[in-house]
Amino acid sequence: MRKSQIVEELGEGELLLPALIETALLANDRAKLRMTALQEAVAHAKAPLRAVRLMAAEARAAGAAEDGLDATVAGAQIVDGGYAIPGARRLMDGILDDIAAMTAPLDAAQVAAASGFSDRLAGLRAAFAGSAGDVLDERALVRLTSARRGGEDSAHLLVMDLHKALNQLSATIAAETIAGARALGVLAQDHARIEAFMAGLNRTRGLAFGHPGLDTTASRSSARLILQNDIGTTDAHVIILAVEGLDATVTYTDVHRSRAKFFISLFRDFSATWTPLAERSVAGLAEGGSFFLVTGRYSARDTADLDTFLDAVGAHLVFLIDWNKARKTLQTFVDKATAIRLLTDAARARFGHRAFLELGGAELIFDAVRRSAEGRVPYGARLDRVLGVGSVARLLGEVLRLTSEGLGAQRSVRLIKDEVRAELARSFGSAEQEVLAMALTQLGLARMLAAEVAEALDEPGDGGDSIRAAFQRRAKRLEEKADRQVLAARDLASGPFGRGRRFLPLAEWVEEATDSFEEAAFLLGTHSRRQATDAAAPLAELVSVAMACCGDLVRAVAAACEGPAGRREDITDALEAIDAVMEGERRADAAHRRVLAAVLGDPAPGPASALVATMEVARAMETGTDHLARAALALRACVLEEVGS
Repeated sequence: MRKSQIVEELGEGELLLPALIETALLANDRAKLRMTALQEAVAHAKAPLRAVRLMAAEARAAGAAEDGLDATVAGAQIVDGGYAIPGARRLMDGILDDIAAMTAPLDAAQVAAASGFSDRLAGLRAAFAGSAGDVLDERALVRLTSARRGGEDSAHLLVMDLHKALNQLSATIAAETIAGARALGVLAQDHARIEAFMAGLNRTRGLAFGHPGLDTTASRSSARLILQNDIGTTDAHVIILAVEGLDATVTYTDVHRSRAKFFISLFRDFSATWTPLAERSVAGLAEGGSFFLVTGRYSARDTADLDTFLDAVGAHLVFLIDWNKARKTLQTFVDKATAIRLLTDAARARFGHRAFLELGGAELIFDAVRRSAEGRVPYGARLDRVLGVGSVARLLGEVLRLTSEGLGAQRSVRLIKDEVRAELARSFGSAEQEVLAMALTQLGLARMLAAEVAEALDEPGDGGDSIRAAFQRRAKRLEEKADRQVLAARDLASGPFGRGRRFLPLAEWVEEATDSFEEAAFLLGTHSRRQATDAAAPLAELVSVAMACCGDLVRAVAAACEGPAGRREDITDALEAIDAVMEGERRADAAHRRVLAAVLGDPAPGPASALVATMEVARAMETGTDHLARAALALRACVLEEVGS
């Protein structure tokens, strides 16, 4: 099955004339050479001592190198009943097939004499149907090679007549080239439409990076301008555009349903209507006998709008070449839906996927992992399990862009591979920064809790049960939000290939601090505070120190987010902020002791429940600062690890 058969199946056979005529003229040369070989073989059989004419070079030029014409001539002998010529039957069948190829363009063009030529060919096939082996008699040789008229028809006469008819047909459809498209019999007003389509095609053609295809033929069929592009090398992969007035009809065939749906998706910005994908079967199709057909119709507002649509169709064709191969390659790392989304984004961003495949495809990623992520990706592990689907998708999108822009700018392959490795390293850094971002959110919530406690301490007295209950509910909601952050961080870091695992202790210690602050808020809401005590000032100081520790740890985490790509000042800022947290923990411990001393040394203590609550609030807040200090130490270990690596 060839593309020509698909085009014929779609009812646009006139588009095939240039290729059919070219094939027919090659068949003419081949048929004449084969007949000459038979004549030379007979001459050699009659005069064996005569020098043999070597025909190998001519055979190669005519596409008949496999015929072994030199051996045919040299091995010919006279036998009873005719001539024994090695390969004679093969040559005879080849001549008849060449004649069939010569009739094809005349049939496609519906030349009046075409049926007569077909009848003559059928007569010759019938005449030679009984021939067997490589022995030809005089009558058979005459019917093959004679050029004399007046007797029986011969293959030679039919070839001569067909050649003349082909020359006449070629003269009537003389082609011109318009913006790179081969145009046949088009009108003056067709030029602008052809140029619009070719403008889009030529703008993105370079993104094929050497892959064959994208040749365009234009012709006029009655009131329609017909544009046909062969896209790539797959037999059933063809697109035909019919333009009539302001209406454009796109007929697209593909052996891959997913690619056909992808093609349709590229035109979501146009109000085109598309038929459902229909499966068709044609005998002889190389891809298994079936293909998918879809038709789209676009009614333009004016010629400018029509040209915009034609430009878009032309520009998108390059993104169909090797699309299915690219999809399968990307599915090595992500699921099918994500792979298709990446290819769609790459097409819309005008860099495509061909450069990625040209530079090795999946092997390009594997090489980057081997060189830049050794130890981070266990052998055999899927990259999306290590980095997560979102991070891998972002990485692959960047790789598609880097490879296309790199090859397009003729950068060295080594440089492009280095850029891919750097992008992979950034992806690992981004994965760890997700955990740090979650820790920052936790710290913000922890500080809000501490601020709620501070505000409650600033308003002593009985606020009523409903007010205290509302206060406790607010604190609980903040604590639950913080819990969700650490659960997400654990999910990222869970399993054998967890991301950001080394920062997980930071998030978990911040969670413990948040729980302690929420406990303090709960305790404050359990009783009324009718009078100030000597413990009020050191308790307020303790809460203030806890808030400051949260702020200092926020500063440390923010500086650590810069990672190894950050400046030396970022590392210094992180370490200084960590030291401030540690100092804050010591101040909180001192404030806690002053609270206890005030409560225990009060000569006129209040109710026992109030005293216990005050001590428990102080204990919870001080415990929270202890957890913040442990979080700071966990962060310090990670920062120093980055500096040493």
